[in-house]
Amino acid sequence: MIHFDTSVHIDRPREEVFGTIADPETYPRWNSAVTDVTPLAEAGRYRMLRTLPTGAAENLLEIVSASAPKEVVIRAFDGPTPFTYRYRLEEHGGGTDVHLDAEVELGGVAGLLGPVAGRVVRRGVDENLATLKQQLERGR
Repeated sequence: MIHFDTSVHIDRPREEVFGTIADPETYPRWNSAVTDVTPLAEAGRYRMLRTLPTGAAENLLEIVSASAPKEVVIRAFDGPTPFTYRYRLEEHGGGTDVHLDAEVELGGVAGLLGPVAGRVVRRGVDENLATLKQQLERGR
């Protein structure tokens, strides 16, 4: 299990940033690993398809909690690399500070690589947050 915190400032209202993060169907637009997210019959649950360095992967994803527009907690389970992401959103300087507290389980070879794999995961998350920032600030 790896744990890390990261953050990004997005020059958009907190409600708008929350709306994007709290909607898993937007993830393929700003998360480079996510190729598709489909809602399931059970409210708050989704099927998420990703492309990982090890190949195609499927996880079930759920919104654990959402407190608009302050916090969203998502959990991916029932698949490779389960994770829990807690996003906290704070108004700051006319925009939104997004703080992410992440826990990711890395099994197999990735788990054996420990700190190296953790740095790779964090770099990917930081790149995804940069893409989210870019898209929201352009008004997409």
